[in-house]
Amino acid sequence: MKTVRMLLFEQGKPVVFYMGDDARGEYIYKFVSKAMWSNSDIGGGLKAGDKYLNEGTLYVAVFNEDGSGEWKALVHGQNGLDAFNSVLPFNGQDEVLVFARAAADAAGATKMDRPEWVSVSPMTGDVYVTLTNNKYRGVRDDQPVSASNPRSYQSSGKALGNDNGHIIRWAEAGGDHAATSFEWDIYLFGAPSDLSAENLSQLNDNNDFSSPDGLYFDPRGVLWIQTDDGAYTDTSSCMLLAALPGKVSDGSMTTTSAGQSTRVGTSASNDNIKRFFVGPEGCEVTGITMAPDFKTLFINIQHPGNTWGAVAGGSIPRSATVMITREDGDVILAESFDTADSTT
Repeated sequence: MKTVRMLLFEQGKPVVFYMGDDARGEYIYKFVSKAMWSNSDIGGGLKAGDKYLNEGTLYVAVFNEDGSGEWKALVHGQNGLDAFNSVLPFNGQDEVLVFARAAADAAGATKMDRPEWVSVSPMTGDVYVTLTNNKYRGVRDDQPVSASNPRSYQSSGKALGNDNGHIIRWAEAGGDHAATSFEWDIYLFGAPSDLSAENLSQLNDNNDFSSPDGLYFDPRGVLWIQTDDGAYTDTSSCMLLAALPGKVSDGSMTTTSAGQSTRVGTSASNDNIKRFFVGPEGCEVTGITMAPDFKTLFINIQHPGNTWGAVAGGSIPRSATVMITREDGDVILAESFDTADSTT
C-alpha cells in the first residue's frame, strides 16, 4: 500500500486512518484504532503511535451501484478470510494483513482507478479521494466500468480506458468516521473542456484538468487539487487548482459514454473551481501545505523536464519546493479565485 493520506483525531473516539493503494484496480482502505483518542497523547511520539496502531480494524471499501457503500472488515474468520479460501488460504490475521490486496479481493471490495491522496472536508466531514487514471478500466474483464469508475473512452487516438481520472467522495453514516456504511458520489471528472462526451463536470478553459493526484483541504475549507498527468500535457503542464466543493449528493445522476449511470456533484464553474498555478513542462505538482496565517502556500515541483538528462545550456532540471505569496502580502484567496494575485 503506497500511501497513508489522512488521519482523524477526536477526543474520546477511535483514531481513523484513510489510505489509497495507488495502482490500477486497487482499493481504498481505512484503519480504525481500538484505543480511543486522548488529547494528552499529543506529542507522544512512538509510544503514542504504538497505542493507536497496535490494535484496531482494517477495512476496505465497497462502492455499490446505487450510491451506497460499505466497509468490509479484513479480519481473519470474516468475509471469506480463513484457511478454507480456495484462492488463497488465510491461516491467521497476520496473513490477512500481509496479503491485504488478496484479502480485499476475497472480501469483494471495489477495484478503483489508482486511488491516491485522501482529504477530509473541515466543513462537512465528507472524505475525498483522487482516482488518478486507469488504462485498464473497461478493458480488462476484472475492471469493468461501474458506477464509481464509470468511464472507458478513447481520446487523442489513445486506447480505451479512463485517461483523465476523477475524484470520488463519501459521507460516513451519521458523520461517524468509524461507521461501516456511507453514501458516495463523484465530485469531479477530469477532462479537457473540449472532450464534450466525457466532460461530465462541465469544466471550462479556466478549470479543466486531468489525472488528479494531490489533494488538500486547508482549514478554511478550500480544496487544493494537484495533478500528475500525461494525457493533457499537449495543452497544459501539471497544475494546482483551488476549489470550493459542496457536499455529497449536491448534484444529479448522469450517464457516461460507456452507458454507465452514476452520481455526479454540482457542475464546475468559475465560482467553485479555478486553475491557480501551472508548473513547468514535464513536472508533477505534488505535496502541499499552507502557513497558519494563510499568506504562504508551499507546493513541491517533482521531476521538471522529465527527460532525465541535460536540457538547453547543459543544465539539469531539479525538483524544488515553491513558496507562493500574494504581491500585497494579504491572505491567499482572500476575496475570490483570482489567479493573478499570486507570485512565487
